[in-house]
Amino acid sequence: MDILKFKDANCKNCYKCIRECPVKAIEFKKGQAQIIRDDCLLCGRCVLVCPQNAKESRSDLGQVKALLKSGRRVIVSMAPSFIAEFPAHSIADMRAALQKLGVHEVEETAIGASIVKKEYERILQEEAPKVLISSCCHSVVKLIQDYHADALPYLAKVLTPMQAHGRLIKEKEPEAAVVFIGPCISKKQEVEESDCVDVALTFEELHQWLEEEQVEISSGAQEDEKFRARYFPITGGIIDSMDQQESYRYVSVDGIEECREVLEQVAEGNLDGYFIEMSACSGSCIHGPAMRRHAGGKLAARAKVQAYGTDDKDYPVAQPAQIARDIKAEIQSVSMPGEKEIKRILEKMGKANPEKELNCGACGYPTCRDKAIAVYFGKADIEMCLPYMRDRAESLSDQIINSTPNAIMAMDSHLIVQQVNQAACELFEVEDSSALKGRYIGEILPATDFVRVLDEKQDMVDVKMYFAKYDKYVQKSIIYDDENGILVVVMQDITKQQEEAERLGAIKYETVKVADKVIEKQMRIVQEIASLLGETTAETKIALTKLKSAILEETK
Repeated sequence: MDILKFKDANCKNCYKCIRECPVKAIEFKKGQAQIIRDDCLLCGRCVLVCPQNAKESRSDLGQVKALLKSGRRVIVSMAPSFIAEFPAHSIADMRAALQKLGVHEVEETAIGASIVKKEYERILQEEAPKVLISSCCHSVVKLIQDYHADALPYLAKVLTPMQAHGRLIKEKEPEAAVVFIGPCISKKQEVEESDCVDVALTFEELHQWLEEEQVEISSGAQEDEKFRARYFPITGGIIDSMDQQESYRYVSVDGIEECREVLEQVAEGNLDGYFIEMSACSGSCIHGPAMRRHAGGKLAARAKVQAYGTDDKDYPVAQPAQIARDIKAEIQSVSMPGEKEIKRILEKMGKANPEKELNCGACGYPTCRDKAIAVYFGKADIEMCLPYMRDRAESLSDQIINSTPNAIMAMDSHLIVQQVNQAACELFEVEDSSALKGRYIGEILPATDFVRVLDEKQDMVDVKMYFAKYDKYVQKSIIYDDENGILVVVMQDITKQQEEAERLGAIKYETVKVADKVIEKQMRIVQEIASLLGETTAETKIALTKLKSAILEETK
């Protein structure tokens, strides 16, 4: 089961996780981001930055509950960063709370940290390497294994504090189940690769467990004894816990980008006589991905760790017989695309020349070329390029607008023309849109209707008007877009229809005139006949008058 994954259908194409991922271990296909398991460092940064809460880490809480239910003795190794995460004054407070959950014993992982730092001291003293890199952070170890194998010879082949402590517990109680609880997601993978610990929980999972069982952590008195290995979770904490030698420079580096920069210098042989403490998280473990954000902020969290430790005292624990571990490179060989293939993909992305390569980073990749390489490996889609998609959408929009026979103009809230299609240029008899863009609409058309629509925020539809200057009739509709603060006017040239209507009207008018003459003539004849026959003409007059009215009605 994947340790870190994305929830289906939650992804909203923001690419924030790709931008944040330091090794681009995320692929994006068919609108859904997915973690590339073999490439991922499990640093958890994508979890922290996702605005849609689309990422989730595996919960192993059920596994721990099953261990307790089985009756097996469970011993917790608690990461020293707990002091910055929970309302506890000491490990005793955490022990009391977890024993209510059924845990048998709780010890500090700092005991293992004390073992590890002593081994670092021994290596520097006895083996005198050119450079020694700390191996406590699993994400850093994986970074070197997967991406910086040239620096692997300088990585301390030493167990992590979690592993060292777990091994110590199992030496004392072989049948016990060891559960590590800390701020890291990557420790879950470290457990899978080691036989020193059975399960790793995050602080988030512990919070959930405490809330489910309605167990609160009570703050008791401060412990009298303090140990310097408790400094491990803060930047520079490993170094502060060590007995330093004058022949070495001790430096701390946190954040994967900074670690990679230093690793490149190490591989190039530019550093000599250095002990380098590395942490994948900026601010080290107290800012791990499974830490809830404390109200006091980073400074307060660091101060709590410092107050809980001391500068001059180690845990009274003997070094285990086996503290070393084997760490091998895991770099996968890949065939990079050639320049021709990269250019072909760039052209598909609308980057036909270097000037079009904006390197904006909106897709999550630092450069357009990096994005093209990701497309080549199937990790990204061409459509992830936002400038490309915007240009494509605008081009399609322009094609649609320019292909319509109706004149269209868009104005801002100050009634300044911003967009004009080709039909509008033809209507106003100008060569191109530049003659109309940037002008106040009142210089082109009467502004009264536009001002009314803007003030009343009420559309005006199918209003007929005559442009005397151009001798044209149009049917005009003005639409107000309140969300974007723009007005759009659509004008249909109805000059030909109007001229045809006027021609038909003239014909009908002439017909009416002829009808009048016929009626008058017929009336005289009828009157003459009626006078001769002695009959009334009333019915005939009414019938002819109705005929005249009908003809006149059609001309309206």
